Amino acid sequence: MLISLNYAIFALAIALSLDLYRRPERYREAARHMLLFAIAALLGGLAHHMEAEEAHVNRWLMSLNDTLPRYFRTGSFHNVYLRVWLATFFAIGLTEYYFMRIFLHPLADRYGFQWLKGCLVVSLILFSAASLLISQYSLVVMFHLLTHLLVIGFSLYLILVQGLRLFWLLIGLVTLNLAAGAIWSLMALGSISTGPLHYNDWYHLIILLFLVLLHQVLTRGRLVDTLHALSPPRQQPHALKAQSSGPVPAGD
Repeated sequence: MLISLNYAIFALAIALSLDLYRRPERYREAARHMLLFAIAALLGGLAHHMEAEEAHVNRWLMSLNDTLPRYFRTGSFHNVYLRVWLATFFAIGLTEYYFMRIFLHPLADRYGFQWLKGCLVVSLILFSAASLLISQYSLVVMFHLLTHLLVIGFSLYLILVQGLRLFWLLIGLVTLNLAAGAIWSLMALGSISTGPLHYNDWYHLIILLFLVLLHQVLTRGRLVDTLHALSPPRQQPHALKAQSSGPVPAGD
């Protein structure tokens, strides 16, 4: 397995996140999503690296524990690995959550579907709770499927009801990402040959392509601008105060 692909995803996502952060405020949700994507890729790379270098990491942990006070020791290799893997799952959950926020929050604000925001938070909480009990990557695949189907449904709504044909691009991107997960699953089960690469490598290569295409659609494709136009304008505090106070009576 080419662990370097994890670090390549980390570097690319960091670069794309910085590019989004330098843009207007409406790009903040997309920038946070890219940053979390980078963190998840980095943690996943560290977990895979620990597996590949278990003997070396175990020796390093033993040396570290010898120098630390009793109540600050790190524990065994297995305990440290499980913590890194759990942190990876939490980062992936936040990545999926912010991916949904990019597209579903504008819909909630525009059409008054405030319950939708609560559903997104609940889905993140349930995934995080399940991560405490299930360490198999299939949990991530299932959450991945749920989040992407929600975004596809949102896109179809805007296409059919609002006539925003731009969102066919988003459906294509989400379908590409779902295809990556399907290919990963079939390769892991041995239903599709992996050739000279590990099935994780094929998945990571597709993810690299997905990130580049997503950034292009969000920026040059003006998807963020279109989503921003859906949301009602935010009122300034002084405007809200004037509305609440009512008309100013004339002086005596």
